[in-house]
Amino acid sequence: MAGTSSDKQTFDLSRQRIGSVYAKALLGAADDAGQTDVILDEFGSLIHDVIDQREDLRHAIAGSILSEDQRIAVLDKAFSGKMNPVLLTFLKVVTQHERQDCLREIYDAAVKLNNERLGLVEITATTATELSKELSDSLTASLKAKLGREVVLKSEVDPSVIGGLVLHVGDTVFDGSVANRLKQLRQKALETTAQQAKASLERFTNSTQS
Repeated sequence: MAGTSSDKQTFDLSRQRIGSVYAKALLGAADDAGQTDVILDEFGSLIHDVIDQREDLRHAIAGSILSEDQRIAVLDKAFSGKMNPVLLTFLKVVTQHERQDCLREIYDAAVKLNNERLGLVEITATTATELSKELSDSLTASLKAKLGREVVLKSEVDPSVIGGLVLHVGDTVFDGSVANRLKQLRQKALETTAQQAKASLERFTNSTQS
């Protein structure tokens, strides 16, 4: 039976909590090694260049098909000598704890925590087509001036927004998309039609009573 939206939300929140716990552990180990930036860069590359692009490695590393020993053997074969040893050890610990399916949540939480420590504000801009570098730089400068803080801008593409952009700043959403404006216009048109229908009905009722 398919899970309900409530089940999914609970599941996602659980994964986010797991991500936050492991992210703190990773940052602690990375700080102790004095290689936080390097490790976060390599972790990001693992997510975006390996897990997102290589289905075979994604199943081997983050899936549940292989046994724990087999997954660790894959990690050693693929990354030993090519990856920061602190990150490789961390990935093995995550695998031993059967949390390898939460790698993306762990990475996102680690980046967010590190940005907060550095006083950076992470903002996600969603647009219908990919932002050009010029527009991205201009938007970053504008947000920095508006907020008075350094900004880390992440861009996402979602054709359903049609035009304009949606900004996610923490838990706050600023929706300046064409899709949202069309939705508001449609809602206003429906309200106007309902009011006109109600007024017509009242006039008809009054005329029949007079």
